[in-house]
Amino acid sequence: MHIQDAFALGEVEAARAIVRAHPFATIVGAELRATHMPCLVEEEAEGVVLLSHIAKPDPAVAALDGPLLMIFHGPHGYVSASWYEDDAIPTWNHVTLHVRGTPERLDDALPVLRRTVEHFEAAVEQPWSLERMGDTAREMADEVVAFRLRAESWHAEAKLSQDKPASERSRVLAGLDAPGPYANPPLAAAMRRHGA
Repeated sequence: MHIQDAFALGEVEAARAIVRAHPFATIVGAELRATHMPCLVEEEAEGVVLLSHIAKPDPAVAALDGPLLMIFHGPHGYVSASWYEDDAIPTWNHVTLHVRGTPERLDDALPVLRRTVEHFEAAVEQPWSLERMGDTAREMADEVVAFRLRAESWHAEAKLSQDKPASERSRVLAGLDAPGPYANPPLAAAMRRHGA
């Protein structure tokens, strides 16, 4: 994935922010077998370091012995050519992150599961706790493989019509904000955050 240098997000914090906002990753191993799991940023680590887990019955567990590609999709959507004043082709705007590295299997999955549950439950009015499961939590943890992946390389990209004049970006924003089949407030918000 690489379209134009102008779309690249080179700051580590930008990559980490994509994971925080869109934590459900597509995890692809060398055998091109994929699975999908939530991930956390290891906040205390430097760089892009991710924590996740895969259920032991998932064939993708075998991929944890080699390099992985983890893909995160932020806001994305269709941009109609009819929104432009001048003739142009339609496109797809997006915010994406690709992370590559070789995972480190963790001996005990329970701390990662606990941390994952606590992270996502923190947004709930009355957070649920894994501790409520008692011994069952330990049994659940024994059925997954937790891992840490320190990025050996990563590429974040925000293709958000930066290559268009301000007047055209305004028209794209109007199209994304308008009711209809391609209304996309999250993508419009991403464009505004990135200066459209």
